[in-house]
Amino acid sequence: MRLQNKITPKLRDWTGIALSGLPNGSGVLFEEVTLDQCIGREVVAVLIDPEADELRAKKRLMLNLKAGIAATAHGPVLFLIWWTPPMINGRPTAFYEQVMNPLYPKTSDVLGRLADQTHLHVLLARTTGELLTVFEYENTFGFDGIRAGVHGALVAWPGSDEFQRAKADYEQMYRIEDLFLGESD
Repeated sequence: MRLQNKITPKLRDWTGIALSGLPNGSGVLFEEVTLDQCIGREVVAVLIDPEADELRAKKRLMLNLKAGIAATAHGPVLFLIWWTPPMINGRPTAFYEQVMNPLYPKTSDVLGRLADQTHLHVLLARTTGELLTVFEYENTFGFDGIRAGVHGALVAWPGSDEFQRAKADYEQMYRIEDLFLGESD
């Protein structure tokens, strides 16, 4: 049964809430939080942007997701490219990269929880941890398919889990722009 996690439409004030331990630079990561006591714990995406004011100013932020698994000599890397329109010269005006270890058991668990939620909440934060706003999306991001890809990577990879080395290989072999355009197959 899917978790109905649509936040009630009452006005929410997110000021004064701070997140700790965020990485430097822009990107996205998943966290488990309670935004509404009536809903309980859910998985959210934290979108980190050092210059988030432009995104914050939008009443509705269109957000899209492209995902895939990149093969390296040291193992697979799950990449999620979150992007916002408009497209200019075939590229989105903004995109954020998230990489995960598909061999790590919790990756599949998180993707399964995301697939079972009716909505995805995206917390917009600065690198300082200041929470600026929360965007709510109907969950049409295809997390079931992404999770299936993770299961395929688990079956296909016969080696040991060397994710830090795989991630370093990934960063040398692939550019986010090429992955987005499908030019690194």
